[in-house]
Amino acid sequence: MKMKLKVTTAILMSLFLVGIIAVSTHAKPAEPSRMLMVDIIAKGDDMDIPGYDEGIYRATTLIVAKIEFDKVTGVPLGRVEFHIKIYDESGKKVYMIKGKLKDGMVIPEQQFVCDVRGVTWTNLWLVMGLGMIKTTDIDLEIVHRGQLITLPNTGGKYVPAYIVMMVSPNGENLEGEIWDGWAFAGVMENMIPIFGGVTYLTKYMEKWVP
Repeated sequence: MKMKLKVTTAILMSLFLVGIIAVSTHAKPAEPSRMLMVDIIAKGDDMDIPGYDEGIYRATTLIVAKIEFDKVTGVPLGRVEFHIKIYDESGKKVYMIKGKLKDGMVIPEQQFVCDVRGVTWTNLWLVMGLGMIKTTDIDLEIVHRGQLITLPNTGGKYVPAYIVMMVSPNGENLEGEIWDGWAFAGVMENMIPIFGGVTYLTKYMEKWVP
């Protein structure tokens, strides 16, 4: 699998995980005889691929996830699926990536510094673990978060890959800027996301079930 990055520094890509380890908190135990579930859907235009006004590509991102707290131990596990499609100026789909993760590690109440948007996000869900991805068999270069990168290429087959998802239910940040809730999901290497999609939440629901 070819996953090369044509950049001179990993600083920009590493912004997703800045401060995550330092501010990790323990999961809150579930209430006796009940289990907390969180349902997440984010769907729409991707916010990190410039679009036709600034580049030759646009993208759409779909993220579907569920976080469940074990009734006995209170330990949370996350399931994540994401699907990113990239289109050229003619509207033709030229690339897609699908990812899926089962029983990923969940760390709630995260925060990190986002240099791209100039804010420090707070109260995030983080889900990460070893999953599977599948991509179009093409070596495609795009501008992503201000850097020229070559997208992952799995040859059209599912292969193992480390997957990360972050969810901001309310767009909270230390600067007090008003944002809607959003979610990010993608592929990472050496704890650094190398490519993923981010879009606004269309569903976020926390519920207790017997």
